[in-house]
Amino acid sequence: MINKLLQNSKIKILNSKQILIFTLENRNCLEFDSLIFGFLLSFLYNLPMHLSDSDTQRLKDLVTVFLAENAKVNLSALRTEEQCFIGNVLDSLSFIDLLPSIVAADSPAKPLRILDIGTGGGFPLLPLAMLLPQHEFVGLDAVLKKVDAVDRIIKTLHIPNAKVVSARVEEFAHRDSMRGTFDIVTFRAVAPISTLLEYGIPLLKTRGKCVLWKSMHIADELRLSLNATKELHASLTHTFPYTLPGDWGERQLLVYEKNAGTPSSYPRKNGLPKNKPL
Repeated sequence: MINKLLQNSKIKILNSKQILIFTLENRNCLEFDSLIFGFLLSFLYNLPMHLSDSDTQRLKDLVTVFLAENAKVNLSALRTEEQCFIGNVLDSLSFIDLLPSIVAADSPAKPLRILDIGTGGGFPLLPLAMLLPQHEFVGLDAVLKKVDAVDRIIKTLHIPNAKVVSARVEEFAHRDSMRGTFDIVTFRAVAPISTLLEYGIPLLKTRGKCVLWKSMHIADELRLSLNATKELHASLTHTFPYTLPGDWGERQLLVYEKNAGTPSSYPRKNGLPKNKPL
């Protein structure tokens, strides 16, 4: 059946099953029947759910609307549909495979409050909010023009469970209304683990999770983060490797749990977590 679907959709497997990529003859890689699209998305990426026609269409719409904004505001270096779909959308959706293993077993259906720090162009914020409508998502970024662009995408695509805020995380994390109120904090931003933990851990509830998108070669970074985990009362609980199609290769998600309250001095003043990591 797989071969028939692939053949009918003019798809060519370029690599092994685990790291395959598909191309279409005389067509854009996102311009095919939504049923086939949903099947491929699940098959290629081993997603733990069947995506409806509506979901797959919304993901295609997200790529279209995002690229239109990206042409006006520099949100991402990924400027083609295929690059954006794999490098932004699929990479973001790796979180969905991980989520069941980090949610409390006694409350798997509980609505979560999820903060995406350094959301930039809205990934993973936007695709996760679209496919997980039961949860509340907040995107945080210090660059106002990026926040405005993501807000326009949210309004265009009607994503009611997502919103964006423009602020520096060093200040945002000391707001009484925000500190210690999130179940999960996500980071696709590029920064040392120590820096990301100092930003994210104070915003979590106790037992909340901080999820970091990382490459596979981070042994030194992990070693250098040990002091931060001690200072911030956090611990590494999960590593979740995944593979993107084609040459995008293998990556991983790291999950840190907040074990106790964070000292009030963290995060430190603007610039210190980045320039002088713990």
